[in-house]
Amino acid sequence: MSPQCEIAVVEMEAAGHRLRYVRMLLCAVTADRRLLLVPASVRDSPEFDEHLADVAAEVVVLPESRRDAMRLAVATARARGTRLVVPDGDKNVAPLLLALARPGRAVAVSVLLMRTALPGGPEPATAGMALKPALAAVLARLPGVRVRFLTDAFGVVVRRRGFPGIEPVRDPVTVPGSGAAGSSPAGTNGPFVTEEGDRRTVRPFRVGVFGVISARKNLPVLLAALAGARGDDPVAGAHLVVGGRCEPDIRKLLESSPDAEVLVSGGRLHVDDRLLTEDEFDAAVAGVDAVAVLHDNDAPSGVVAEAAARGVPVLGPARGWASSMVTGTGIGEVAEVDDPAAVRAALTRLVAAHPRRAAAARRAQTRLGIGHFVTGLLDDVT
Repeated sequence: MSPQCEIAVVEMEAAGHRLRYVRMLLCAVTADRRLLLVPASVRDSPEFDEHLADVAAEVVVLPESRRDAMRLAVATARARGTRLVVPDGDKNVAPLLLALARPGRAVAVSVLLMRTALPGGPEPATAGMALKPALAAVLARLPGVRVRFLTDAFGVVVRRRGFPGIEPVRDPVTVPGSGAAGSSPAGTNGPFVTEEGDRRTVRPFRVGVFGVISARKNLPVLLAALAGARGDDPVAGAHLVVGGRCEPDIRKLLESSPDAEVLVSGGRLHVDDRLLTEDEFDAAVAGVDAVAVLHDNDAPSGVVAEAAARGVPVLGPARGWASSMVTGTGIGEVAEVDDPAAVRAALTRLVAAHPRRAAAARRAQTRLGIGHFVTGLLDDVT
């Protein structure tokens, strides 16, 4: 394929990190070589306005049906001699196979599997989970088709059971400029202790939960852990910062939970229930002392890496992929995610070890970037 060919990036959903990935791919080539294929629901979303509104690209509106969308995407790539890139390939593997099976010229395709969990892990088993390895293997054998899986931003996991021969690309995370939180002043016990002249000020430890705030974030456990701290426990005065769009059940929880009320009455709960801009997300993460990622799903956690990118330690789960990221880099503490007492104990350890964990987070920044992601999907066209 010519190094100057177009790329046609397909995305069927707007939530989460998806459109940030799309932006990185489009911006890897010149504006005249960008083609964006999305349904109207994505084009009209707040996430599109945040991540793609300022990116010059030709837009093709796809049908909402995945089968029809993949058929049009493949037909468009065939007609224009374009590399088709599907950075959120999981639900599109079968529709893409069907579209590629239709008669027509060969088309170069890059497909990224963001979720490679198998039955028997921490996530509920589904039929798609069982079928995906076989379908992905068939797809990877087609001429001109490149299949990759999304690994964590640090590259801790390099292969996935059930997906032999499929290589990883790292979750793309950029490191903000210097001055992020987590760089505690020398000689203090952490960024929550500051010294100005002869005056020493101690402020409350701040724990943050960020992104799309859904039930999988285990917010009730964190609320109970903080509300149940007593006496001299270092966590007793800790504040909780929730930043990101809350799903309806989480809004109800925050309005009705007795544990949330304990924190509210003490001025210790701060909620910003909306889609944060990239600058706002950056400031929010940099403004806490630890980021809580209390879900043990078998997939890479972008929030863990985003915390490390700002030198902020992580409170993670005791098992699953996020646990491997935390323990493999030394950037935080882990706990059983269904036990408020265990979470509280892990937070207590994190307060005590904060300078060491923050230093590990800063060291881990050298493993972050977007180059591995872009090259893995576009190395023949950039």
